[in-house]
Amino acid sequence: MAFDITRLQTRYEELRLERSGFTEVYREITRLFAPGRYRDDTASDYHLRPYPIDSKLVNSTGVLALRAMAAGLHGGMTSPVRPWFRLVLQGNPSEIPEGLNAWLDLTTQVMQAVLHQSNFYSAVHGLYADLGAFGTGLLVETADEDGIHFHLCNPGEFVIDINSNNEIDTFYRRMHMTARQIVDKFDNKNVPDFIKGQCEHTRNVTARYDVIHAVFPRNEFKTLGRVASTDKPYASVYFLLGSSSSSTGELTGLGGKPSILEEGGYDMFPAFAPRWDISNSDRYGISPAMQVLPDCKMLQAMTTTLRKLQHKAADPPLVVDQSLRATGVRLTPGGLSYFDSTRTGVTPVAPIHQPDAQTLQYSMQAIQEVEEIIKDGMYVELFRTFLDDERHNVTATEISARQSEKLVLLGPVLERLHKELLQPVIQRTFALMREWGALPPPPNNVDIINVDVAFESVLAQAQRASLSANIEQGVVFVGNLAQMAPEALDLLNADSTVRAYLDRIAAPASMLREQNEVEAIRQQRAEQQAQQQQMAMGNQALAEAGALADAAKTMGETRLGQGSVLDNLLGGVQ
Repeated sequence: MAFDITRLQTRYEELRLERSGFTEVYREITRLFAPGRYRDDTASDYHLRPYPIDSKLVNSTGVLALRAMAAGLHGGMTSPVRPWFRLVLQGNPSEIPEGLNAWLDLTTQVMQAVLHQSNFYSAVHGLYADLGAFGTGLLVETADEDGIHFHLCNPGEFVIDINSNNEIDTFYRRMHMTARQIVDKFDNKNVPDFIKGQCEHTRNVTARYDVIHAVFPRNEFKTLGRVASTDKPYASVYFLLGSSSSSTGELTGLGGKPSILEEGGYDMFPAFAPRWDISNSDRYGISPAMQVLPDCKMLQAMTTTLRKLQHKAADPPLVVDQSLRATGVRLTPGGLSYFDSTRTGVTPVAPIHQPDAQTLQYSMQAIQEVEEIIKDGMYVELFRTFLDDERHNVTATEISARQSEKLVLLGPVLERLHKELLQPVIQRTFALMREWGALPPPPNNVDIINVDVAFESVLAQAQRASLSANIEQGVVFVGNLAQMAPEALDLLNADSTVRAYLDRIAAPASMLREQNEVEAIRQQRAEQQAQQQQMAMGNQALAEAGALADAAKTMGETRLGQGSVLDNLLGGVQ
């Protein structure tokens, strides 16, 4: 299906216009929180890598707070040193086929190994930083014979769009590629002649051109042509961007009009675009850095003033006696200055203005208060829990107890990250591994279609810690009550309680036996108990029969007429 290149570029420009409201904010954010991350695709020097630090930055509290947030999210949600997800099946646990829980655990381990072999953890760490700073990130996942690959897009290089369900299903990514890279990546027949000529004659191999990678639902352009049954649901188009003349409106540039370099498609949307916080149907998210941006700007001005005061206190301006004009004044350590000592009452050299210590103390205290506001807005105290080397074995229950208030505020964000980032990553990775034959074969050739994801990271467990604590309190209460009223145990469903508790603490699925195995064990136990009861009744009957036999024997051997109990009984009868 051939796409209208003019319409593709027009759509890209429309999405850029809708993103333009964030441009100025992004520039301030990158200066104060994330130097070097934002790439302004409207700038003439867009292809040049920005300097990794801003020379005008005088206080790095915002930079350090963002670094702590990114590292804390990485360690709390997707730690590479501890399991943070597991595969489960939707539906009733009693209907899960035999051996499937063990297969889910094995598949989880295989997927974890594949993610470790890929660049997922380094890419997702940068994505967390983009979320904390800019509120929106974009991570693209692809696969080939070498494995899984993740591509992190810089803020400013991409635009996104959402569908009616407020789900991101479209992105346009701008790449600045050289002529050599274009010829190397795309089919030779689709590359314009002027670019191929530059590579063949080596005249300008390093000349750079804007290439757009567009991914969108194929039915968005269904009016342009008939969609074939073999076309994938999501279209993938690489095209060479043309420039629009402001006077004529015609597409111009070195290559003339824009041209398509490659067309393809995906079965699933290949990108993940999580947002920190959104309002209604906004495309782009709001970040914590945006919320404390005024404080960070004020902090730069306050720090600049404090540095001037400190500099003035350490090296104050001086007033010098006129008599020293000829000889000069040496203010270096150990320097000598000569003056006329007969001029009594005149101080040859003295500070003209020097800040007092109290002013410096108040200024430093005010700066510390603003720094605490920024750190609190960036959740540094919460994420420091995962960064303290002395407390690397911190548990989810301890985090929930100590940081419960911040976890409540962070709860909606974590749920959004699970929905927009981590769950789609696991589901797409599962689908790609299945497509490339990298998954273990399921037992009994069961068709796996209802695979779901359960998260067991420290932050996820901390959110569920209150629920597991409720279960524990309920069981303890029923147990204590049963000592006085045993019938209270009749209300407690042991199977449901055990399953709910293990699910809350994210225990492996293989810990639980299959339902048919549980029923077989219980049936065997009931049969054994019935046999034991029957044997006990038989033994009791034998004991009673033996006692009667002994009594009869005793009675048969008793001699009459000797005043025995039997004589008395017989006498009474007579």
